Amino acid sequence: MTSLVAVLRRGALGALIGVLTTACVSIPSDSPVRPGQPVGVQGEPELISELISNDPPGPAPGASREEVVSGFFAAMLAYPQTAATARQFLTPSAAASWDPSKGLVVYDDQAIIERPGSVSVKTDVLGSLDARGSWSSAKPATRSATARIHLERVKGEWRITDPPAGTFVDSDYFDLYFREFSLYFFDPTLKVLTPDPVYLLLGDTTATALVSDLLLGPTRDLAGVAATAVPLDTEVDVAVSIDDNGQAEIPLSATVADLSAEARLLFAAQLTWTMRQLPEVEAISLTVDGNRLDVPGVSVNGVFDIDEFEGYDPAFASQLALFALSPDGLVTVTEDDATVLPGPIAAAAKRARYAAVDPSAALAAVVHRDGRVLVGGIAASAEAPAKWFRGSTSLLQPSWDVHQVLWLVDQDPKTGAAVYAVTAEGRRRVPAPGIDGNRVEAFAVSRDGVRLAAILGKGDASRLVTSVIDRASRNPAAVSLSKARPLVSPSFTATGLTGLAWVSPTAVMVLASEQGGERQPFEVSTDGSRARAVSEFLPIEPVSVAAGPNVDAPVVISGGNGEIYVQTPELQWDRFGGTTPLRAPFYPG
Repeated sequence: MTSLVAVLRRGALGALIGVLTTACVSIPSDSPVRPGQPVGVQGEPELISELISNDPPGPAPGASREEVVSGFFAAMLAYPQTAATARQFLTPSAAASWDPSKGLVVYDDQAIIERPGSVSVKTDVLGSLDARGSWSSAKPATRSATARIHLERVKGEWRITDPPAGTFVDSDYFDLYFREFSLYFFDPTLKVLTPDPVYLLLGDTTATALVSDLLLGPTRDLAGVAATAVPLDTEVDVAVSIDDNGQAEIPLSATVADLSAEARLLFAAQLTWTMRQLPEVEAISLTVDGNRLDVPGVSVNGVFDIDEFEGYDPAFASQLALFALSPDGLVTVTEDDATVLPGPIAAAAKRARYAAVDPSAALAAVVHRDGRVLVGGIAASAEAPAKWFRGSTSLLQPSWDVHQVLWLVDQDPKTGAAVYAVTAEGRRRVPAPGIDGNRVEAFAVSRDGVRLAAILGKGDASRLVTSVIDRASRNPAAVSLSKARPLVSPSFTATGLTGLAWVSPTAVMVLASEQGGERQPFEVSTDGSRARAVSEFLPIEPVSVAAGPNVDAPVVISGGNGEIYVQTPELQWDRFGGTTPLRAPFYPG
């Protein structure tokens, strides 16, 4: 897909406005638009043939207790992964009872010290994976861990009697051999897919593991919220195979054959978005007992392309327009200019505090300083904007989800935060455990409408939290929030958090300071598994940040003097909008 930087450099504003003014609110089953990269993926996995194998040795004769313990941990770094060598360092009874499949722990800075009666193993634990591959970051209080390991003589050689359960790998091994993937499930309305991130070991069985994990249904984070179209007792029959033409054949148990035509389509959409993360996969076929299963409307001779089902895109990747507020109202921004939108909503945005455009780029909401929230279409033919909310002068930057539900947070100085879900039919106070009554610096809802992120507190006391959004299947405005959970990441210790935007349905962008340095944008995954600074050298002191809806939409920062800068593919910063003073830039969502 053409990047936004390239589109705006070519000055294709007329085409862009045409897309915006003809946008509709329905969600199609297909689309010619394909995102540049599936969300929730850090990049294409290496070819399996290029991964370096590692075959650690077993215990050496006469090895000391410290050497045996060190060899045991080294043996767990075998690739392809095997527990056979690691068991050689254990007593026979310990080897029989040790279960390496009980989770995977990722650590740094291991120190092994021989002590009287035991060997001490001290590690800096970064996080762990459960049996599904879901990441959990270690909490700061438990990050430094020490285990006492005991040994006894077996035929004159030291062997471990009490190995820790699970598998332990260092961060280098994890970074090299594991990759983040997303399992795709439906939101309660069955209108949009939402990613559920997991980490899987790369290898010949990655494709099979990815499908098998999908068949198990949503992980604990989305359980009870996300939906799957396939019966949970469905299994992969033998293994997934991928031929030289990129066609993945997925053999499944007979339960799939009983699915209705509609359920087959939904399941095919889940599989397509999940399997397209493997760069070698170009097409998919489903088989039961060796016979190809037809997917009505998309498969030809039982085969369908991974370009199908674009209309379920959770990131709304086709909407790459950049908006901002100007003295003349709501504008779209290119490198050289800022153009006022043709509809009446633009004028209504004059002197507005904030604005937001919904993911389909059909509606805009503007928040005025007197507490009014006006909503209207952005097309030239749109009617005058209507008043959707009033009564608060402490509203934060609003956020839209895919169902055209407008989310507002009222940051009352006396009573703290209150969350509202607003539509043309009215507003509803949404109980938000862990957020209600707190100081909220910023918030945003993911475009697929499944997650809410917020910055609570201020300055050094600020912290990032996330909640999962549930909603009624037939009434998308009837929403509820799970208890807010702190987003903990071993690689993100920045303070002074402010500004918040969704990069993808599984990652957010925030402005923060690291070790007392200048404020800069950070991308942080919602499971806390990864965080990175987007740029260390900024042309201005940023006061707001915009990001998303996918990797083709560059990061945007704004300063206090009306400047907007866009990060180029070369990681440079170019000023956009010409000389027009602009503020609060944002993408749809």
